[in-house]
Amino acid sequence: MITSNNYIEMKPQFFKNSLILTFAFAMLFSSCLKDDRYIDYSKVGTLIELPLAAYNPNNLGYKLLVKTYKQSPTPAELPVVINVASPEPLGTDLKVTLAVDAAALANYNTANNKSFIILPPVAYTVSSLQSIISAGTRTTQVVFKINTAVIDKTITNYVLPVTLVDASGEKISNYKTVYYNIKVI
Repeated sequence: MITSNNYIEMKPQFFKNSLILTFAFAMLFSSCLKDDRYIDYSKVGTLIELPLAAYNPNNLGYKLLVKTYKQSPTPAELPVVINVASPEPLGTDLKVTLAVDAAALANYNTANNKSFIILPPVAYTVSSLQSIISAGTRTTQVVFKINTAVIDKTITNYVLPVTLVDASGEKISNYKTVYYNIKVI
């Protein structure tokens, strides 16, 4: 006969056993890697991308990264990261090339009903728009120097559109352009 005291003692054990059994069944019968609804990433090729191009802050529907700098005589750094998206890192060095892309900004403005203007060339420098992704690694960067001393603080719609234009024969991802809204305070 089960008394109320025995029942109270059995209840936590019953739930514990139920939880363990449920977890065991879930693990036993899950086969997401064998399911055709999922992508087998071990067989995909290599894509070269700008990972921040995929960033969508606050789900606004457009990808604009706001970069705010204090006005200073010393240029501020803006690193643009380039990534190898592949199952394995590449076995050889890969040269990649970026460009400041006025046409991409025009398309962006049209698609999003915006009126951003390209950051004037006097407001930035870059030592080279090319970089090397070393064998066995996944990323590199190109560093833009933002000359905040020459940027008018009242203009808040400057954008530096950077596009990945060449990846030495490797396929370039859809995430190839990043838009940096440059603001100076």
